[in-house]
Amino acid sequence: MTRRGLRFGLLGTPVLYGGEPIAGEPPGHTPCTRNGAPVLPVTSPKLRTLLAVLLLDAGRVVSVDALKDALWGGAPPVSALPSLHNHVARLRRLLGEPGRLVTAPTGYVLRVDDGELDVQVFDAHVSAARAARAEGDWERVRRECRAALGLWRGSPLGGLAPEVGGYALVRRLEEARLLLHEWRYDAGLALGDDGLADLVPELSALAAEHPLREAYHRQLMLALHRTGRQAEALVVHRDLRARLADELGVEPGQPVREAHVEVLRGSGTRDGASRWVRPAQLPPAPAHFVGRADVREAVARALSGTDAAGAVVVSGTAGVGKSALALQVAHGLEERFSGGQLYLDLRATEPGAQPLTSEEALASLLRDLGVCSGDVPEHPDAASALLRSLLAPTRTLLVLDDAASAAQVRPLLPAGPGCGVLVTSRSALTALDGAARFPLRPLSDEESAALLRTASGRDGITARHPLVALSGRLPLALRVVAARLAARRALTPDALAAQLTGADSRLDLLDYDDLGVRRSLDAAFDALTVSERRTDQDAALVLRLIGALDQPAYDAPSLARLTGVDEARAEAALERLADVALLEETAYGRFEPYDLVRDYARERAAEPCAHSASGCHFASGCHFASA
Repeated sequence: MTRRGLRFGLLGTPVLYGGEPIAGEPPGHTPCTRNGAPVLPVTSPKLRTLLAVLLLDAGRVVSVDALKDALWGGAPPVSALPSLHNHVARLRRLLGEPGRLVTAPTGYVLRVDDGELDVQVFDAHVSAARAARAEGDWERVRRECRAALGLWRGSPLGGLAPEVGGYALVRRLEEARLLLHEWRYDAGLALGDDGLADLVPELSALAAEHPLREAYHRQLMLALHRTGRQAEALVVHRDLRARLADELGVEPGQPVREAHVEVLRGSGTRDGASRWVRPAQLPPAPAHFVGRADVREAVARALSGTDAAGAVVVSGTAGVGKSALALQVAHGLEERFSGGQLYLDLRATEPGAQPLTSEEALASLLRDLGVCSGDVPEHPDAASALLRSLLAPTRTLLVLDDAASAAQVRPLLPAGPGCGVLVTSRSALTALDGAARFPLRPLSDEESAALLRTASGRDGITARHPLVALSGRLPLALRVVAARLAARRALTPDALAAQLTGADSRLDLLDYDDLGVRRSLDAAFDALTVSERRTDQDAALVLRLIGALDQPAYDAPSLARLTGVDEARAEAALERLADVALLEETAYGRFEPYDLVRDYARERAAEPCAHSASGCHFASGCHFASA
């Protein structure tokens, strides 16, 4: 008897679909239906195994030996061959179609036409869903996923012994099923209909069943967040992060990080209202700022142009006014950076403090952007990626004050085209690729006098007044001088100039309240002294030697002769002092101390040399090798 519409099922226990009840089925058996076709269970284990093995190689000859191995586990009885013929005859009657199961010289062939095997239909739906997903047709994605998943009745090849084979097929089908679930939930999230709340229990179960599969956790986070359950979404992320770190030693991937960003930015309400707080962290602009108009305009252009550099670095010696200029420019660009302004002191030269590590800086910035401490990734790369993700869609200005090195700054740089980064540092940070650099020199005589007049309220100070030169034309020193004049109205500019001229060290009088040139230079010198790098230690020694020799300028050959070290080492020490802006390279190989740095070097030269047991004061030179 021919069965019309015959279908085969391997997505579960092997079954047949279609036709009327089979003669010989157990009494009282009523076939159920699936998609309108009766399901005809193959109740005999041997017959079920035979059908499965033939379906796994549908359209190809399956040898008698392979069938015997599958039916009897590699140890067939003496009667295996006639028994196999019996099972084949039973299967033919079950199929009910002449020519469906054909005998070949070495075995048997089961003919299966296109669309007759549920695995084929499943694969077709998977391909259609994949194509619709690529096109962004989320309604069709959901429809195809539901159709494919509706074919499943359990584990593929369910109830069969391992000898049947098909392990690779089962693994492929199981993975495809997991992908279909992902695509179906992505479709639900993309369509944003009222069914999001219904996805949460399903996603919770799948996330628990597959604790390391990030996609389900990402979707669960988003479903919770978009249905007003933000706190629960953050818990999902926290638990996933901890699990990945503990078991695999990795951080969540980019899709999970992006979902985390969405949760952090959102209020957890159904209308998706933003909880993003616009940062406005800039310290006040300097009350008295004069000059540097050309530099200010150039820095502003570099930050706000369409081809803005990766970062803008303002560099120069201690007290030259780097931070003041950076804040002056940053406040002038508030409208340009509508996402707000972040400010972070990296503390490279803060007296008595260690520079912030990149990890500490990242954690601080992320907390400033609303990330809870527990949600800050422990791995620096992941924290840096989260910072970039948070800033990417914004127009935010990041001011990094007092940076120590390019390595400290590099992980903090956003990647969004709308963001700007303004860095101040003693060093030009030449290892920071793509940065626009603006080295600052001391003010001109006219600018110095203008700052003195503005900050002190003394109108009679001109560019030729001795206070201009005595302050080294450094804004920090000028502010100290102005503060002293403002504090004592009876103190005249001429009298203060006389005090500075007659002092053993001008630096004693260039210290007032929380302003001080010496303490700023101390931080740079101490950092060189405690460094474990030989070049830094050499640079600290050379600065003391400069104070003892008190020459107008220095070069590596002459310094090498005076110290008894090789020229390359002397040159490295001079270059390091120039890098931290304690010397200025006025011509190739020629280095000059800044005016007040020279005074500071004299003070240091008068101290006993820590590297010499005899307490050398550089009277007979200084061999670096004894350091």
